[in-house]
Amino acid sequence: MKIRIKAFTILLLVLMLAIPNTVHAVEFNPGSWVESAHVIVESYSVTNERINPGESFVLTVIIKNASKSVVARDTLVEITNPSGVAPEYGKVAEFFIGDLQPEETQTLELKYNSWPSIYSDTLDFYVTIATSDRSHTTTLRIPAGTEEPFAILSSEIPDTGKQYDSISTSLTFKALGEGNVTDVAYIVKVDGEEVATSSIGIMKPGATKNSAVAFTISEAGQHTIEVVIRYADPAGQVYYMEVGRQSITIQKGENPQNPTGDADYVRRDAAEPNYVGMGALAAVVVILFFTLVIILKKK
Repeated sequence: MKIRIKAFTILLLVLMLAIPNTVHAVEFNPGSWVESAHVIVESYSVTNERINPGESFVLTVIIKNASKSVVARDTLVEITNPSGVAPEYGKVAEFFIGDLQPEETQTLELKYNSWPSIYSDTLDFYVTIATSDRSHTTTLRIPAGTEEPFAILSSEIPDTGKQYDSISTSLTFKALGEGNVTDVAYIVKVDGEEVATSSIGIMKPGATKNSAVAFTISEAGQHTIEVVIRYADPAGQVYYMEVGRQSITIQKGENPQNPTGDADYVRRDAAEPNYVGMGALAAVVVILFFTLVIILKKK
């Protein structure tokens, strides 16, 4: 039995040596690999390069299909917002793009409102991009806060008006920082010339003021209204913070001092004698004269 096993083993070794030694290699073919689309955040920006507490801003995000040959199917972009901001009423931070061609870009814009209570130096937005075969999240870290001592909560500047009619502007703002701001004033300029001022005085941190001023513009045509806040720091240095600038169209109107529009017009009460007043004065003089005569006769 042992001899038969040995003979079988020898036969098996002979057969193995007779078979050629062949290596089956798998040829590498890059074209045969299946590439998946990869959509990325190419760039982003915000209005004024930072988020100012209490002010609205627009977040712009540009996404791109970084693939050179594969279409990104069913592309969906969702933005998770940080605390302190929210999309404008009626808007959602979600965009359905659908198919995005290779190397194609899309610009996404969303207007936000921000709360005056933002105290962080940065805010993080999380952008999640999902396609039919993958998803990933990118963090957008955006500067927040303001270098100015005030946060503008609302501002109203008209864009139309009429000659000689009252024009009003209003402003609501909040004092920031840690110390008092002194000599605060709300100023309105027309074509660079100061036409109205509302003195506010001292504002403590966190204090909110609403101020309105009225003025008139006597010349018809296009003008520029500029709203600024003047203030002083603790050292007494005076600064000016520009709030807004608005072009206004002034239509022709009636001058209450010259309703006819005649350049040679002179007001009646200034040009004609006041006969009623003169008559009354003459009567008083006559009465005094006769009274004086009667007194002298009695003496």
